[in-house]
Amino acid sequence: MKTIRQIANEIGVSKQAVYKRVKGSLHTVVAPYAHTVDGVVYISDKGEKLIVKAFSESSVYKGVYGIAYKDAHTEYTVEHTESREIIFLREQNKSLIEQLAAKDKQLENERTHSRDQADKLSDLAAQLAELSRNNQILLGAEQSRTNPALLMNDEGATHKIEKVQKKGFLQKLFGKINVE
Repeated sequence: MKTIRQIANEIGVSKQAVYKRVKGSLHTVVAPYAHTVDGVVYISDKGEKLIVKAFSESSVYKGVYGIAYKDAHTEYTVEHTESREIIFLREQNKSLIEQLAAKDKQLENERTHSRDQADKLSDLAAQLAELSRNNQILLGAEQSRTNPALLMNDEGATHKIEKVQKKGFLQKLFGKINVE
């Protein structure tokens, strides 16, 4: 880090000339490499190269200083471009992270919804099983009401059922069956 006075002494110009260039035409190029402490402006090596290059292009200092400036300017341009790309990539990364978080939330909502639907489906399956059991019980009760043989539990009932079965079809059909 050098002061404006030190840079001016090295290139053989006045302090005011360097200060005017730093605050004027070189302000945007040198500003990233300069900072002020207690009223004294300090410039980093990269900024110094830019200043030297500016003076070398407009005076007899072309040659070594011109090459140094060109290298420094190229380096600044590359760094500036890379920093823009880094900023862009960081913003893009932030956006993608936000999108990913939103998708994670949507996915969790879908999972919750699926679990709720599965629970409802399970409840409906249990209800269907209960209805099937009830239907079988009702069907059994209806059959026992319409078939008297199912109502009798003693030995006589078995004998009477046999008599009914031995009768002919027409007797059963017209109801002329005498069970006793």
